[in-house]
Amino acid sequence: MSERASIFDDDLDLSAFDARPKPKPDKDSLRAVAEARGFPSREAVAVPAAPEPVLQRRYRTGRNRQLNLKVTDEALRRFYAVADAQGLVLGQVFEQAVEALEAKLKAEGRI
Repeated sequence: MSERASIFDDDLDLSAFDARPKPKPDKDSLRAVAEARGFPSREAVAVPAAPEPVLQRRYRTGRNRQLNLKVTDEALRRFYAVADAQGLVLGQVFEQAVEALEAKLKAEGRI
């Protein structure tokens, strides 16, 4: 095994050192080799248009309790449609729906 050369030696032989830059390979030949080997291209790919952004429904109303419900797509669509048509926040729509249900049940004598 050979010893590492010391940087402090005065007799360091650098005659075999080649400082010329190596030529760059042709881009077309590189692309052909990459495609033949199955390497993916990193070129920009057209991205489909982003879907319409969802309307953010954040309001400061003093409501600080969260209620998570699992509903059908149709029920959720109808709930949002009522809120949007009336210009109400979701909490207000929920409160009005509960009040309407309570009034109906009281009228039927079930509460």
